[in-house]
Amino acid sequence: MKKKIFFGLSIAALMLASCGGGEEEGHGDEANASDSTATVEEEVVVMTYTIDTANTVINWNNFDGGEKDHFGTVKATGGEFTVEGDAITGGSMTINMASVEVGDGSEKLQGHLMAPDFFDIENFATAEFTFDSHEEGIVYGSVNVVGKEMAVEAETTVDGNTLNVSDFTIDMSELGFFTTEAAEKPEEERHDANIGISATIVGME
Repeated sequence: MKKKIFFGLSIAALMLASCGGGEEEGHGDEANASDSTATVEEEVVVMTYTIDTANTVINWNNFDGGEKDHFGTVKATGGEFTVEGDAITGGSMTINMASVEVGDGSEKLQGHLMAPDFFDIENFATAEFTFDSHEEGIVYGSVNVVGKEMAVEAETTVDGNTLNVSDFTIDMSELGFFTTEAAEKPEEERHDANIGISATIVGME
């Protein structure tokens, strides 16, 4: 969906004109300044895109002891976003939590992530990202996963119909797995509750 917004830009132009004809006694030629105002219209295109789920890529990772421990992907099932020039003005994206894949192919880890004590996909089949504002290259919004809403701040650039979301982290320490660990294990044995996310979100008209 495309909308066009026009902004009027006033430009003051100073023009010097000389009076023609002969001189009158006691008077020389006079230079007359005349101000003229021109209006230049600058077009800003507002585009709303539907998320292309086939070509959108969402990556996740987890760190343990400062090194990347687990990584993989998850798929979007729908959503849309609106851009105005090079700024994102709003949008949302739905994630299919059952599509979580583990990069090393570990079926044990994949099953654990979908279990009731983690993402609990039987009761929370989807997660929702909401984009609220985009200021100085940073998207501010939230993610709702397992019924919990967490703030998101992510460096994001607009490239035509594509949003390039740089690495950011979500603190999932309130999820069941991490709260259980916090209660039962010493700190040095707990997993890092920060999940890293990056994404290439592709839109289509």
